[in-house]
Amino acid sequence: MKVIRANQRTIGVGARLDALTRLVTAAEDRLPAAALEPARDILRRAADRFGMSAEHTVVVLGGATGVGKSSLFNGLVGIGLSPVAVRRPTTTSAIACVWEADRVAEAKPLLDRLGVSERRQLTRDSALDRSIVRDALAGMVLVDLPDHDSAVREHQAEVDQAVAQADVVVWVTDPQKYADASWHDRYLKALVHHADVMLIVLNQIDRLPPEAVSECAADLARLVEEDGLTGVRVIPVSARTKEGLDDLRRELTERVSGRRAAADRLAADVDRIAERLAPMLLPADDAQTQSVSGDEGADNAVPDEARAEAMEGLRAAAGVSSLADAVSRRMAARDQAAVATPLRKLAGLWNRRAQAAADGAPAGRPAVHGADGPGGARSLRELIRLATGQLSDMPAPVPVDRAALDTVLGRLADTMTARLPEDWARTLRAQILATRSVLADRVDAALASCELDARMTGSRMPVRLAHAALLVVAVAGLALFFVSGVPAWAAALMLAGGLAGTWILDVTARKARRRAAVSAGQIAVGRLSVELSAVAQDTLFAPISHELARYQTALADFAVVQDH
Repeated sequence: MKVIRANQRTIGVGARLDALTRLVTAAEDRLPAAALEPARDILRRAADRFGMSAEHTVVVLGGATGVGKSSLFNGLVGIGLSPVAVRRPTTTSAIACVWEADRVAEAKPLLDRLGVSERRQLTRDSALDRSIVRDALAGMVLVDLPDHDSAVREHQAEVDQAVAQADVVVWVTDPQKYADASWHDRYLKALVHHADVMLIVLNQIDRLPPEAVSECAADLARLVEEDGLTGVRVIPVSARTKEGLDDLRRELTERVSGRRAAADRLAADVDRIAERLAPMLLPADDAQTQSVSGDEGADNAVPDEARAEAMEGLRAAAGVSSLADAVSRRMAARDQAAVATPLRKLAGLWNRRAQAAADGAPAGRPAVHGADGPGGARSLRELIRLATGQLSDMPAPVPVDRAALDTVLGRLADTMTARLPEDWARTLRAQILATRSVLADRVDAALASCELDARMTGSRMPVRLAHAALLVVAVAGLALFFVSGVPAWAAALMLAGGLAGTWILDVTARKARRRAAVSAGQIAVGRLSVELSAVAQDTLFAPISHELARYQTALADFAVVQDH
């Protein structure tokens, strides 16, 4: 696990908190509420802290029973403000000392925030405040906390609250209790990101032989390092003999005079939040590194391959090709009938009557719709009715195949969520699958109302006139057989020529109409696909792109939160 030190940060804590605010907003209803609540808590605490005095640094002394916190507190203050006694615990509630008497009112909100009662918010004696030590530590608010291992639950809660909100935490221990597992597990390991705002004081070194002090301090530093707190300084001190106290004062003076402790504390809190959010925000293949660059995955559009696959599936589910083929067949039947030779119609009528006679039913007139009626642009609904039967008995266009649509949406969801973290992928998948009903209805409506050009290509009148002329020639040739003086071969030639001509014209014109109908079917596929694409863009692809953009925005803000 990588822990960023204060001197390694490149982005101010204000910018990181702003990014965290945007991140929480973007991740609303995408990540679990419980995962975002710690981030909201940090933002609330930051707003509270920045709304209070920036000239004061809150330093808390925490430790176990009997390690000498109160003695150390009095030693730093220079007067006996905190009671010291054999009875344990001595400190039953937090006591605070504000270094500057004339600025107690400014520091009061900070102490109220830590839960220090007003009657225990004290200040140093004015005569002592004129000392050099007072000047060096001007702005410090020192708080002596109850014992963290107290049997009184209220004491533990008070310690937890103060440690969570203090600008600097000074842990006090002694040679007997520095290896206490409960202290290491509950506090030090939990504050792994807060090394920059933490000091550890090894008190009561006067009880050790001089040669054992450095050995004991080194062992404590080793344990702290194993807790994950790299670089935390361990200061050996004797509150009774004042040994090491000046060293502690110098360290505190450095923290207080720079006025950076509050910002460093909040930055450490943001580091902790970033570590917790990383697995829920980073793509699966980036989660191992726990980091992301601000420009990674900046393309929010649906990839061309995924879009093409989805459109192909939508066209199949909507039956675009089948509908276009129906239009093509209807137009071919209508246009071919319009240019056919009358002999074909007579042959068809003869066959129908013969079939009717064989079946014992009266011969009816064939139902040919649109052959002689107006063409023009028709909606798909009208064209399907023309293509499938009687105008008075036509079904509506077949609705979208919902099962096929489910398959299309499922595959698209798989593709679009492949690189998203689990929680965000679940949200996007639910959004995609939820479009099923709306998408199906809009596709049905769009295709049913799509206007297609059903006008007959070319003019049928010249072809009909040609058929009439050729049949006149054939009839004339037939009549010449009964006229004396006309050679039989000439009459036969006219008859054969007229009949052959009308059949040749029939075949040629019908082939031309068939090609035109096929071309019209291809145009119909294109127009229906355009309508389908428009619906898919508005109902499916645009919301996906919007959600991906939201995720990328959150990812960019997370990069700032991580200070990368």
